[in-house]
Amino acid sequence: MQMGMKGTVKKIISLLMSLFLTSILTFTAFQVIPGDSALIALGMDATEEQLEEYREEMGLNKSLPMRFARWLKGALKGDFGYSSQYQMQMKVSTLIGDRLTVTLWLAALSFCIIVLVSFPLGILNARNRSGTLDSLITLVTHFFMAVPPFFLGMIITLLFGIILKWFTPGNYVSPEEDFQRFLRFMIFPAIAVAVPKIAMLVKLLRSSLLREMGLDYVRTAKGKGMTDTSILYRHILKNALIPVITFLAMILADILAGTILVEQVFNLPGLGRLLVSSIANRDYAVVQAIVLYIASVVIVINFLVDLLYQWIDPRLRKD
Repeated sequence: MQMGMKGTVKKIISLLMSLFLTSILTFTAFQVIPGDSALIALGMDATEEQLEEYREEMGLNKSLPMRFARWLKGALKGDFGYSSQYQMQMKVSTLIGDRLTVTLWLAALSFCIIVLVSFPLGILNARNRSGTLDSLITLVTHFFMAVPPFFLGMIITLLFGIILKWFTPGNYVSPEEDFQRFLRFMIFPAIAVAVPKIAMLVKLLRSSLLREMGLDYVRTAKGKGMTDTSILYRHILKNALIPVITFLAMILADILAGTILVEQVFNLPGLGRLLVSSIANRDYAVVQAIVLYIASVVIVINFLVDLLYQWIDPRLRKD
């Protein structure tokens, strides 16, 4: 227990260091981009006095370390300044918070669909290997692995939106306005995001389960009289989860970062669309905050996966 605690403390320190280094790289990268931030924010019609006043107010006249310290202090409080797209009227944190709600809902719904569908199909595929059902599931998964989410989103929009009229394409409804209509609309982009990843996860889970089924401990368990079902759920599945969890973590980080093309297809006001528009408008305050968010999501998820590995397999616990 003590050894496990020491390892956890080391991982937490490593996490904090990674986040700090990420914040340095994120801030510095946008400071070396050519261009006058004041001119970008105020426009070409701004007078020199207005530009100087803006630089003084935003601390642009100070040294790089001082500007970073000020930015990091604000970031720790959730304050990333103001967006230049909205004439200094919209705080970056407010802007991102509104868009993040949509992205988080999309990520949560699609991730739940991925897990709930992939695991039963993967287990079923492995248990019926070399059979007709195995061949059918493998064929379907290979097909959907090749279909990009945005193209699947277009097919879903055509079939369920235009032909069957189960939802109105492009007519996004916020959860505050009508939560039921919001969920009904969001389930379709969630399916578009989930289906290709379900296909990949089913294939990975099948391969991992079959590899475990061929090991000596399975034959030993059968020799002791355990049933195939008991061996599968008590031993094989747990040991097969390590590569699956790694892939699930990659999926989660990917969809939490914002699915730009799917958001465009369904006209969702999510984080991905905000990132694209901010880059196009050279709104560096917003881009900085989103890049930091995406990097932090990846780092934190990897940290949590490390802890989950140790919980699943005690052999991985070390100083």
